[in-house]
Amino acid sequence: MFKKLFLAGAAIAFIGSAALAADIEASPAAYDWSGVYIGGHLGYGEANYSVEFDEPDIPGSTDPPPEDLDLNGIAGGVQAGWNWQMDSFVLGVEGDVTFTDWSDKVRNDSNSAESIKGDVNLLATLRLRAGFAVDNLLLYITGGGAIADATYDANDTAECCGTDNNVDFNDIGFVVGGGAEWGLDEHWSIRAEALYYDFNDEEDAGNLTGDSGTFDDKVEFKDAWVVRGGVNFRF
Repeated sequence: MFKKLFLAGAAIAFIGSAALAADIEASPAAYDWSGVYIGGHLGYGEANYSVEFDEPDIPGSTDPPPEDLDLNGIAGGVQAGWNWQMDSFVLGVEGDVTFTDWSDKVRNDSNSAESIKGDVNLLATLRLRAGFAVDNLLLYITGGGAIADATYDANDTAECCGTDNNVDFNDIGFVVGGGAEWGLDEHWSIRAEALYYDFNDEEDAGNLTGDSGTFDDKVEFKDAWVVRGGVNFRF
């Protein structure tokens, strides 16, 4: 549901900014967005793992699989970029690193010795930005490539010696989003933006605990989203 609302909101923001651009005659803006900038950001987000099971662990049982792993929490990091302004139109490139420390763990209802756990430690992007400036207000859309540092862990303490193994998701995906930035003075600006990351990387996890009938057959690191505020300093 959030993904649908997010995409709808991004579409509305894009259409609105395009209409605003059409209504305002393109002329040199009083505020200059050009140049190199660095900054930081802080916000909130969520990532999703989809876990698929071939069969229950206990013969004859029909225990349902647990809910998919939903990881969420605070997200913060740094960004740097470069803008080029022509009249009221602003083009640029930006890279960012966001540290997340998101985690979620689920135990098997029929066998408490088994558990699965997902972690997302980092999201990073390299994106193009395109926007329309009305003096010191910049409305923009953005998109590009994304990478994630994420891990899925399966643990079975009921085995003879206990097993605990994981799958690393060092994924490359894509990211889209948009936002608004407000110039405070010649060098400083603040912003609010939302980003949606898509990875859809599925891995075979059936051999992590050594079971044949199995709590951890397939896992997919699906996607993530972040809503955040930030501050930039332009040189």
